[in-house]
Amino acid sequence: MEVFVARQPIFNKYKEVIAYELLYRDGNKNFFDKSISSSKATSILLTNTYLSIGIENLIGDKKAFINFDKKLIDMDIPFILNNNIVVIELLEDIIPDKNFIDKLKKLKLSGYTIALDDFVCGHHEELIEFCDIIKVDFLQNTSTDIEYIIKKHKKNNKKFIAEKIENNEVFNYAKDLGYDYFQGYFFSKPTTIKGKNLLSNKSYYIDIMNELHKKEPCYNKITQTIEQNVKLTYNLLKLVNSKFTAVNKIYSVKHALTMLGLNEIEKWISLIMIQNFSHNKPNEIFKISIFRSKFGELLAENSIYKNRKHEIMIMGLLSVIDIILEQPLETILKKLPLANDIKDAMLKKESIFNNMYNLIIEYEQGCWKNVSKYAQKLKIDINKLPDIYFKSIKWADELYEYTNKSDISIWKFK
Repeated sequence: MEVFVARQPIFNKYKEVIAYELLYRDGNKNFFDKSISSSKATSILLTNTYLSIGIENLIGDKKAFINFDKKLIDMDIPFILNNNIVVIELLEDIIPDKNFIDKLKKLKLSGYTIALDDFVCGHHEELIEFCDIIKVDFLQNTSTDIEYIIKKHKKNNKKFIAEKIENNEVFNYAKDLGYDYFQGYFFSKPTTIKGKNLLSNKSYYIDIMNELHKKEPCYNKITQTIEQNVKLTYNLLKLVNSKFTAVNKIYSVKHALTMLGLNEIEKWISLIMIQNFSHNKPNEIFKISIFRSKFGELLAENSIYKNRKHEIMIMGLLSVIDIILEQPLETILKKLPLANDIKDAMLKKESIFNNMYNLIIEYEQGCWKNVSKYAQKLKIDINKLPDIYFKSIKWADELYEYTNKSDISIWKFK
């Protein structure tokens, strides 16, 4: 049985990931069957998470928020799960009765954390006393209700998740109101607050990329530019000598250029650039970047764009550059020597890569209907998507851990 999954991070006020909400679906019928009940969807989720995939591969050392409907609560299904790892998230369409309330009391006594999903002012007030966490929908509630909910219930030691936060302004608004945690796409939306200069003392990245994109790049010039910065040279050699490349030992920058080729060098230079610029940003931003790069690369290998996987990988890697630099995406892309197909796709203009870029984002966010549509256009076998997704997560998590445990953990370049 195939599993289709998205994991959406939940942040604290410092934009650090404290948990993931896991979203699974049954892929047996036309990729996503809307007729599948919430009970069946969660049952598939649990079976595959614990028996096939391993929950640690999805959440690491974080907690997992998993949706439960009334039927599964009544069947005592949550009791088979580790109460130190899983947060029981009650779906918003539950109509409680006495038996259901008794089950919640039993879960509380057993040490489980309970969250109430998509809370709207005036709905399911009777469930609040049994919940540790209230997820407040910032799109469905008015600003008056959003403020009223937290003022009314904060005194009862509840924690609050501001849900469906879509930009930095709303994130700051929720934080100022006293919300504890935050969920939504705010980390992947462009912000226009005080920016960082891409062409300041990091200009050697642009110099290298400009040379790489010439019709006849000069290996000696690229080598000299990289070697002008000792830490950049060291980081590059550490990465290309890691398990993430399939080459023999590399002893110099020029040797790396010769052995790896220009495309591979551009990949690793771009990765180090993203690392550097991600300093003082949430770790999840960098993880999203490297996940999207690998996901795009593997998708391309299984699509009509096999011969352009390098460009698609770069597109995924740079997909959060506007958040990292806190500048409009269009302004940043003007400075980067990228193919117009890449730039146009990222800017949502007409491009041959539109379907691929949309597939990467939609799969990550669990929009299964759209994923199916884009996969068909790209001639990607949808049955391969879960495996590609999990491989990408594993690769990104391992690379992230490697770069943080080794000597190349995000440097401050001077």
